[in-house]
Amino acid sequence: MSSQSNLEVLQSVFDAMGDADAVVAHYTDDYVMELPYASTDGPDRTEGKEVVRERLAGAFKVFRFTLHITEVYPCVDPDLVIAEYTSEGEVIPTGRRYSNRYIGLWRFRDGKVCFTREYLNPEIARAAMAPAGG
Repeated sequence: MSSQSNLEVLQSVFDAMGDADAVVAHYTDDYVMELPYASTDGPDRTEGKEVVRERLAGAFKVFRFTLHITEVYPCVDPDLVIAEYTSEGEVIPTGRRYSNRYIGLWRFRDGKVCFTREYLNPEIARAAMAPAGG
């Protein structure tokens, strides 16, 4: 696949945010998601399309947001997309605004996403999820 085709798949993933089934339709069965700074307990790694689907379904009950690509960095490997993007939305239980910045390494195989390593500021998410007065 070309890097442009893979970027189009990535945009389709972002367009599907909020619907776990639609997101993982773009993932390989052995998809791996890494969030190195999402937890104070250390790097977070989730393996397998169905496990990720369940995790996303839970997350989409808490977070409602859109993702917008702001920068894409050319790579020698056409099956790697490195992108910066932003989120805009809210944390449903608190009603607080959620806006974060990300950089992601997205790997593709046969036109589907097989691996993501995403860097974000977890403090922004924690603050948006904190109970009122906390």
